[in-house]
Amino acid sequence: MGAYLQQYGTEEERRGRVIKWIVISCIAVAIIAFAAYLIFHNYPEERVAKHFLADVNSHNYQAAYRDWGCTTQHPCPSYDYSRFLQDWGPNKNITSPWRIQSTDSCKSFLTVNVQAQGSELQSLAVQRSDHSLSFAPAPECQEKQWRWKQFFQRIFGGGSSSS
Repeated sequence: MGAYLQQYGTEEERRGRVIKWIVISCIAVAIIAFAAYLIFHNYPEERVAKHFLADVNSHNYQAAYRDWGCTTQHPCPSYDYSRFLQDWGPNKNITSPWRIQSTDSCKSFLTVNVQAQGSELQSLAVQRSDHSLSFAPAPECQEKQWRWKQFFQRIFGGGSSSS
């Protein structure tokens, strides 16, 4: 009878460990999925902006104008090629390449703030629907939203940022 009672409760103990590992694994997967969403949510739009800036920095203005969604044969009605060259061309007195300074995620577009030394900050909007470029209405998204990046910067450091 003693051997029979030695096995008493081992199944419940094993079941408890399995449930504990399942719960911990689910929480870990949720945290990793949330972090991946925060990191990669704007990746396609950032890639479009980086490609545009690479064309501008390499003085390939025709390709940059195409990245904007216009061509010299079919210019944009409100942004012709000569105006584009005034904003991004070789006549700008800049001393460093254009770089992304910050991004801000809106529902329908990503605001990408770019700057080169010797120029003022330019805010670009990359539409989420078709990845087209245009000028953003403001350097920060004006929609009410959670500011996850600033939240984590305040908790873990990385400088102060305005919301």
